Amino acid sequence: MIIQKVINNNVVSTFDTNNREVILMGKGIGFRKKAGDELDKNKIEKIFTLDQRATSPFVQEIMAIIQEFYEVSLDSETPAYQRFATHLEYMESEILSGHRKDEEDEEDDVEFYERNQKKYPEAYICSQKIVEHIEEHYHCRLSADEKMYLIIYVKRLMMEREI
Repeated sequence: MIIQKVINNNVVSTFDTNNREVILMGKGIGFRKKAGDELDKNKIEKIFTLDQRATSPFVQEIMAIIQEFYEVSLDSETPAYQRFATHLEYMESEILSGHRKDEEDEEDDVEFYERNQKKYPEAYICSQKIVEHIEEHYHCRLSADEKMYLIIYVKRLMMEREI
């Protein structure tokens, strides 16, 4: 399999044998990789297939927050929406499973998060509403890393609308 996009060190996207986009997770699966590189199949721990038929209430809630904040309607068929929905589904499964580790934020994560706050102030404000919702309704504290990804995903959703 060929990597289509490196999402982070532990998450990449590619296409399965039916040419459907899949998200692959595994420790270090995207480390020092780029689009076009061969995928190390031994590092695959989880495979997520994008399914447009059913969206969880968690994903619907988050997308509704974004739509209300920006006063827009999001197209669930766009790649940015689908990637974000997949990320949110993974986040939801981690929250609901209770297997999340309360790790202390790494200094680099906090620094990158603060940089993105300043770089994308509107996406940051929107992402804060999402964080507040998750913390209030799901009783879960998000790390600086998770908050930073929310900013980036919200920004990508809005950038894709502008194209």
